[in-house]
Amino acid sequence: MVDWHASYQHLLDEADDREQLCISSPFWYVPENESSSLFHCLLFGGGGDINEFVYELTDYMQSLEDLKGLIDAEYLNAVLHGEADPGELEMFAASKLHNWNIVITTVDVDCKVVSKFTYEVENPVKSVHLARWGLHFAVG
Repeated sequence: MVDWHASYQHLLDEADDREQLCISSPFWYVPENESSSLFHCLLFGGGGDINEFVYELTDYMQSLEDLKGLIDAEYLNAVLHGEADPGELEMFAASKLHNWNIVITTVDVDCKVVSKFTYEVENPVKSVHLARWGLHFAVG
């Protein structure tokens, strides 16, 4: 095992040149629950009531043919009441519902970018940039 670790030590000694993006919320923005941070971020540019936004989104998700078989009434009810962590399905639906491109940049514990993904729509009204660390989202 020692020989194996020694053979990879040069990788640890090299500088990590990945893009760095540290997520920190403004002092006035502290979500009640980490899992609601996605919805707060999606509302950031448009305003509105968080409960209305989540209701409209979950209602829309029921009608999306692309989500058939992936969601059920129990899941949507859990999202609506804050009992399930929103994620990819909700971002996909939000991009379709609002005609937004949603760009997600995921970072690791060292604030280094590990992946980027864009939920794209035709003729987007705007692009929303979010950073993700675990379940926590921030406006990028």
